[in-house]
Amino acid sequence: MFTLPSWVQPLLLTLASGAVAWAVINAQSVTQQKTTISSLRTQTNEDKQRFLNEKQQMQAQLAQQQQALNELTEKQLMLQSLVDALPSSLVEPLNEAENAPTQTPTDNTDVHLEQLDDPQQTTEQVNSDSLLPNQSEVSQGEQQRDFGTQAQRLASHQQQLLSLISDNIQNRAATLSSGLAEVGIAPKHNSALAQGGPYHQLELEELPQDYLNAIDNLVTLNNLEQVITTLPDSMPVAKDDYYISSQFGFRKDPITGRRAYHKGVDLAGWHKTEIIAPAAGTIVRAGRNGGYGKFIEIEHEHGLVSRFGHLHTIKVKKGQQIKKSEVIALMGSTGRSTSTHLHYEVLQNGKHINPIKLTKVINRVQ
Repeated sequence: MFTLPSWVQPLLLTLASGAVAWAVINAQSVTQQKTTISSLRTQTNEDKQRFLNEKQQMQAQLAQQQQALNELTEKQLMLQSLVDALPSSLVEPLNEAENAPTQTPTDNTDVHLEQLDDPQQTTEQVNSDSLLPNQSEVSQGEQQRDFGTQAQRLASHQQQLLSLISDNIQNRAATLSSGLAEVGIAPKHNSALAQGGPYHQLELEELPQDYLNAIDNLVTLNNLEQVITTLPDSMPVAKDDYYISSQFGFRKDPITGRRAYHKGVDLAGWHKTEIIAPAAGTIVRAGRNGGYGKFIEIEHEHGLVSRFGHLHTIKVKKGQQIKKSEVIALMGSTGRSTSTHLHYEVLQNGKHINPIKLTKVINRVQ
């Protein structure tokens, strides 16, 4: 049996102990490294998840802000369209409000909102690096509050302008409707005569009801304004060429002396004074007509008819289209007349209207 020298045994024991110690230390080091790596992986995953959560949260905020911007823009465009479509009678009162400076909600917001200035750019197209938090910038909460404050300020300004426009539209429409009712005129609304053009569909899905109401009220007002422009707003004789010799309504008949009802007004003037059309229309009758003598009847829009009697000379023919202020006849004294004058009548849907009152009311509301 082989026996190791006595001095070798301690040496081998020492070497074996060292090897075991080295193995233990090495195993501990490997374990520690694995633990460190695992911890780093966990931390990395947590950081990644936190980044993704923050990115998702910021993208949601950006989407909300983009939606708010879209709504504000749509309202602003509609307000501008309303102002552009206002009749001239309302343009002056709104000039100051229309030209008032506005502040956009993106003036003091950070780069994320500036990247949304281009309406073609979507939230997904924002660079991920721009979503990383930057300690030198304002916090997300402050950014959101700043945007919200400015958006609310602009929305408030838009609402004030809409209220101003709506109030003026309604007040003007009430004035016109009251004036027309005062003289007994019931205009025909929404006539499609002599209208046309390409069809442009309005995008109204996102607009609040008060904007839609303003649109409807403006359509009504423009119809009333159009009615006013077609009505007789002047007498059929130049201002300095006549005087009123007999008013509309009850009177003593100039020939019989009995009580009678005068369905027009008598405008006295020099023989052969020019008679002009008080509004555009169509000649439906031109010739002799009993007590009217030489007579003209004009058909205007909205069921309005004007009549002219006791003429000396008729200068138009039946079926002829005439313009406002066009000379249609010369003043005379034909028919049942005591001397040179014009008998002038206005009817709406067959009902006689006081021509003087009609002229005064139209001039008052124009």
